[in-house]
Amino acid sequence: MGAPAGVDNTQRRRWDRDGGALMIRDDLRLDNIIARDYARDLASRVGSRQIVNAETGAGMGFQCAETGAILHDSSAYLDHINGKKQMKARGVSMRVERSTVEQVKAKFDEVKKRKAAAAKNEGKGFEERLAIAYEDEDAARARKKAKEAAKKAKKKAEDEAKMAELGGLDPEMAAMMGFAGFGGGKK
Repeated sequence: MGAPAGVDNTQRRRWDRDGGALMIRDDLRLDNIIARDYARDLASRVGSRQIVNAETGAGMGFQCAETGAILHDSSAYLDHINGKKQMKARGVSMRVERSTVEQVKAKFDEVKKRKAAAAKNEGKGFEERLAIAYEDEDAARARKKAKEAAKKAKKKAEDEAKMAELGGLDPEMAAMMGFAGFGGGKK
């Protein structure tokens, strides 16, 4: 006769207790899942072609740069980037962080402000909305000027304190001459 038909891997699997404990500890160290702060560029590859070299061993399809998984189409790619293997490669667990009461209240306030801003412009003509936008822009410009003035005043106060420390000597001149003070600095 020939070789027996069927599958030869019918032994009972053994659980590696030490390896399992290490895997659990690794999972506990992972961060909770959060929303991405970047956008995946999926639309740029629509309708494009890619030449795949069969000799590289990558096979037919796209290879994930982070996990090395080979994906054959866009739906498999989308499943992969949101899946457990990819999240583990990024160092993120699939657990969602529980929000505190303060975080929920802050989010409600943010949404309320956004709705109020949208309602402020609702039902108004183009000229009125344009006038409101100019007023908002002027207010932002005034805030920026005030911030810059405060920054200049702070720098001027620091320079005056440095001048007093050097005994009236110009800081640039002192740096050129090779000393910054008379030994009163921290050790």
